[in-house]
Amino acid sequence: MICDGLTGNVILKLIESIYDLMIKRDIKNDYFDRFDYEVIGGSPVLGINGNVVIGHGVYNEVAIKNMIILAYRMAESNIYLKIKQTYTD
Repeated sequence: MICDGLTGNVILKLIESIYDLMIKRDIKNDYFDRFDYEVIGGSPVLGINGNVVIGHGVYNEVAIKNMIILAYRMAESNIYLKIKQTYTD
């Protein structure tokens, strides 16, 4: 999804709220399990000048570890350079 920061944050918070409600009601769904902040670690902000991963203020050690792994993988893959090349050529 490509959008501005405000819209992206609103959509992300909405999805997280739905996920939290499903967990509280013991509803399991493989699709929504992808929105577990501990598993994902953080939300990548993709741009053309570098990598950024945004985390929540309520993170625990598992989520922080996964966020670091995500940031490492983004840096290792040079994803921002690929995006820059695609959109600036």
